[in-house]
Amino acid sequence: MPASAQTEAAGADIYIGTLERDGHAIVLRRCDLVENRYLLTDAPGGKALASVRKATLPAYGEVLAHYAERDGQSILLVESVERLTPGKDCHLGRALEDIGRGADAW
Repeated sequence: MPASAQTEAAGADIYIGTLERDGHAIVLRRCDLVENRYLLTDAPGGKALASVRKATLPAYGEVLAHYAERDGQSILLVESVERLTPGKDCHLGRALEDIGRGADAW
């Protein structure tokens, strides 16, 4: 990784949640009670979302990104996506539904 890319990635934050399709867009629904939603876009010059677009979604993922806001919408400029796990969901509501059906929640 070039030094400039390392510097940019070093200033990024980790966002953990479920990656989902919303039309043609990819969004992250955070693993918190509020389930904040972020539109995911590649960081300038990046291609981190190429593998996500090919993956089976929804999927759990850890997103290294910079936060931005555009026209009141929360956006993550994605540097990388780690631990992409199709079929895994980190949301309490889904876990309770699965338990109610007798399925393993995690």
